[in-house]
Amino acid sequence: MRKRMAFAIALLALPACALAQQNPPAAPAPPQAATVRITLDEAIRLALQHNHALQAARSTILHSQAQEITANLRPNPVLSSDAQFLPIFQPNQFTVDYINNQAQFDLGIGYLFERGKKRQHRLEAAKDQTTVSRSQVTDNERTIVYNVSQQFIDVVLAQSTIDFVRQDFNSFQKTVDISEERYKPGDMSEGDYLKIKLQLLQFRTDLSAARLSKVQAIAALRQLIGFESVPDSFDF
Repeated sequence: MRKRMAFAIALLALPACALAQQNPPAAPAPPQAATVRITLDEAIRLALQHNHALQAARSTILHSQAQEITANLRPNPVLSSDAQFLPIFQPNQFTVDYINNQAQFDLGIGYLFERGKKRQHRLEAAKDQTTVSRSQVTDNERTIVYNVSQQFIDVVLAQSTIDFVRQDFNSFQKTVDISEERYKPGDMSEGDYLKIKLQLLQFRTDLSAARLSKVQAIAALRQLIGFESVPDSFDF
């Protein structure tokens, strides 16, 4: 009797197991990344830190400083030596007597004495070039700050345009709803109702254009800031 009951329970459990295999539990949805919002000051700071063109310009300062070290170096003494009249192609004559009587060896040392303050002038010219490089980097930073500020304003303007267009769209949507309620009982002709409803398409087009302008402005701003400095989902 117990065996029959166990067999019946096993038969009842089989459909549930098969259903569980056919319909596995759904995987949890991945969490959505939160939108990162940055201010104008943060955008300028990130641009000054991560802009690739500015980083390349800053490297010229290090190059100019290295040129200062090179320009201030003193010449090293030069040790020279040579040998003449060696019987290279006549090895049989290569004897001690030949070396003592025929061969000639020279050994010398030289040092360049610069006159007219040439080294000091080279160092001064290198320092002037470093000053020029620093001024160029400062000018590049000022240009980037201006471009980032201008592009940030374009993004804010695009968002304001979206808000205004959305308000107009919602307001005109109410007009369409009212016209539909008037059209149903016959208080308005179908032609007038379709004309009003058709104008709603223009508001939708304006809203799409405003959203596209914001996307383009954000992409241009992200290029100035540096693509690796901000995530894909960032806003203002």
